[in-house]
Amino acid sequence: MQEVEIRKVKTKKDKREFINLAYNMHKDHKQWVPPLYMHERHYIDPKKNPHMKYSETICLLAYKNGKPAGRIMGIINTKLNEIWNIKQARFCNFESIDDQVVCHSLFSEIEKWAKCYKMEKLVGPLGFSNQDPQGFLVEGFEERPSVGTIYNFEYIPRLVENEGFTKEVDYVTYRIPVLKKVPEIYEKISNRTLNRMQVKLIEFHSKGEIKRILPDVLRFMNKTYKDIYGFIPLTEDAIKKATKNYKEIIDPNLLKVVVDKDNNIISFILGIKDITPGFIKARGRLLPFGYFIIKSTQKKSKRLDLLLGAIAERYRGKGLDTLMAIAMIRTANKLGMTYVDSHHELETNTKVQAEMKRMGGCIYKRHRVYKKEL
Repeated sequence: MQEVEIRKVKTKKDKREFINLAYNMHKDHKQWVPPLYMHERHYIDPKKNPHMKYSETICLLAYKNGKPAGRIMGIINTKLNEIWNIKQARFCNFESIDDQVVCHSLFSEIEKWAKCYKMEKLVGPLGFSNQDPQGFLVEGFEERPSVGTIYNFEYIPRLVENEGFTKEVDYVTYRIPVLKKVPEIYEKISNRTLNRMQVKLIEFHSKGEIKRILPDVLRFMNKTYKDIYGFIPLTEDAIKKATKNYKEIIDPNLLKVVVDKDNNIISFILGIKDITPGFIKARGRLLPFGYFIIKSTQKKSKRLDLLLGAIAERYRGKGLDTLMAIAMIRTANKLGMTYVDSHHELETNTKVQAEMKRMGGCIYKRHRVYKKEL
């Protein structure tokens, strides 16, 4: 049996090999969506990734028969560990050929590394924050992923489970048809919410408006997501970077914000037209023509991908979700959307799932985060 060699990523050449491994392994993988190469490069660059200012990281490559056969990244987010009072390391960017020895070699090194920092648990796949891809796909391999989610080979969960990892939590994704006509009961709830609560629904039409409002939306998200599994508030640097990234792919019409009588944000929902066919055609490259390919393809999309949404705690259960849903349905119809991909929803969030089911939604993808005690 050929031994597996593990190398720590150090040089520019190593970093290129680390990034390229995923593109090479998945080049004939039908549903895989190549991430933007530039984003992948920035993700492992301390000068470009603001989360690395307060995190310990390691990137490893596995070689078999002298050829790249796998990779993994380890993350210790010190800020997250302080907030949640835990000693947890995370892993992400895991790729491997269908070979248990390669998988074992990579995870063994990550576990040793995490123990050196006195970590007690290893979880993943999870990145620096909830804005990064989460969980291995375990159901829905026949479906194309949405942007920012993981699409792995079907054998990957088996390899990981064989290393002693068990389920930490599942995220489910709903497919929801875009209703041609809003149900009368929803219209009544929406009108009652607007009339009784002294709130205002704000809709947007330009990139400039998006650029101005998004930082406040993300700060509001920081407050409302504080109790969500694994969440860490975005820093101002991260908010600035996220605003820049979202501004490029968002149709302003697909952001809905509700404010109170003092113009404070109390809820929002954000979606985009499915961008993944463009990523596939552009092969993850923005230059020389990738940006135009992605934007052109996105215009033809029939799928609406939800990205983010939140309601202030004191306003939950009072009709704001219906108000925003109706506004989004109307816009989706105008844009020719036929169905909605809900993006990740924690399996424990039964209230949100109940709303999706009422609108005709059904689970069609499932991602799993794994854990292992160290």
